[in-house]
Amino acid sequence: MIDLVRSEWIKLHTVRVNYVLGIIGAAFPLIVVVLVAALSGEPELRFGNDLVRIVIDTMVISAILFGVIGALNLTSEYSHGTIRTTFAAVPQRATLLLVKAGVSLAATTIFATIVMIVTYGIGAIILSGRNAQLSIDGNGRTALIGIVILCGMLSLFGYGLGLIIRNSAATVAVFILWPLLLENIVRGVLSASGVHNPTPWLPYQSAFAMASSELGPGDPSRLHGGLYLGAVVVVIIAIGIVVNERRDA
Repeated sequence: MIDLVRSEWIKLHTVRVNYVLGIIGAAFPLIVVVLVAALSGEPELRFGNDLVRIVIDTMVISAILFGVIGALNLTSEYSHGTIRTTFAAVPQRATLLLVKAGVSLAATTIFATIVMIVTYGIGAIILSGRNAQLSIDGNGRTALIGIVILCGMLSLFGYGLGLIIRNSAATVAVFILWPLLLENIVRGVLSASGVHNPTPWLPYQSAFAMASSELGPGDPSRLHGGLYLGAVVVVIIAIGIVVNERRDA
């Protein structure tokens, strides 16, 4: 098992596109936060819990990029045909695929935690030097933890789609279009059916409640959003494992 984990970690961190996406996912929130903190006028009047919101809003892009990494972690093996060698070395496909998912989840969560801490810390240092009075309440801390969890869950979401689709371009397209197109279509259908607030019925969009520092009266709870997307991810990965058990590589 340890050798299998080590093998999957080597595959994950030696793929060039993962480096590129990871660097972008780390650099984007850091650059934006630094620019906002350094260039905002009258930061002593504007910033309280605002830094938390800026970090979270920018890390949503990081979460999407980490989801793409999760998808490519599997589909790139199918694209290059190396999955056949992998399955030949480890005939227990379900075990292999679960280990691969676990490595993706662990790597994404740890990396997202580092990005969040560094981004918030540097922003706080700059703003404190400009006499801003920063504050972070319980909702802010929970939201920062929530964005890290969201990064991990979207990584697994992309991975699960890759298990089923097994094509890099198609998987990334579905992963991106799911919240932009598919869930908005469902939203329209539910609204036309008389559902006043469709968001709690949309797993991807409701999960963003985990990373919200200010939930509105119609927003789903953090627990609801996390459990709903988590259940969908588990179902997608389970279907993907069954499909891969029955399909040829």
